[in-house]
Amino acid sequence: MKKLYLLFLMGGFLGSFQGVAQQLKINQSQQIKDLMEVKKEFSRQEKTYQIQVYNGNVTEANEHVKRATSKFPYPSFLVFETPNYKVRMGLFRTRLEAEKALTKVKNTYPAAFVVAPY
Repeated sequence: MKKLYLLFLMGGFLGSFQGVAQQLKINQSQQIKDLMEVKKEFSRQEKTYQIQVYNGNVTEANEHVKRATSKFPYPSFLVFETPNYKVRMGLFRTRLEAEKALTKVKNTYPAAFVVAPY
């Protein structure tokens, strides 16, 4: 009987929280939304350090992009600088962050190195 009473009490307690959660409304200023958009745009234009793992032809570069994407948690992408394709990964804000990641990447890509922003 005591267990049944506790179960009934907990059910009513949880049910009251459900009603409160449905009534919650957040009012956010348009200025905050605008500021968040400016922050996103600034982040896209920000110069970052990257790790270069490959330099060569387009066919092999595409294979390295796929392998790097599946093996590491950093974004990998292809960069074309005449006449070669380069595979780079990561968007690190500081050189220290890039160097830390480089130690993990070197196990798979021994010739990898950090590329400074330009």
